[in-house]
Amino acid sequence: MKRLFLFIIMLSLLSCQDGPKAAFNEEFEKVNPRVELSFDKLIGSYELDNDSKQRFKINDSIKYHIKITKDTSIVAEPFINLTTNKNIREKKGKLFYINDYRKKPYSLYLDSKDGDWNNNINIYYRKKDSLLALYIYTPPLKGQEHGDYLRYIKVK
Repeated sequence: MKRLFLFIIMLSLLSCQDGPKAAFNEEFEKVNPRVELSFDKLIGSYELDNDSKQRFKINDSIKYHIKITKDTSIVAEPFINLTTNKNIREKKGKLFYINDYRKKPYSLYLDSKDGDWNNNINIYYRKKDSLLALYIYTPPLKGQEHGDYLRYIKVK
């Protein structure tokens, strides 16, 4: 009986499958689409966090920033091209933003108008200090089943 019990425990531990690599942990929570979030609150600079740098093996000595401006521009300095594994000095684009918090279905959406960005952007906040964070989806790389996210946290 003990062997059967140990076998079942070992089997359950070994058969656990990991989900996507992204660090969706308890420290961050997705912004509630039922609450107004003005575009003005999104304006500012965001810096790539250390967790994303470790997961993607990105050089820690380089600072990666995203800036969102009043005219709905988004600028990445430098831009990480994960398919070619190269950095582009600067990448610019335009955003569109929807926050329908008054009517169902509630929606909160931030995305790039430019097809060459090809990324979905989810808005989160860090619970301990309410700083906004942008989770930028990256498509699956060769040989991977799931995509991943780069997390940029707003700089105060």
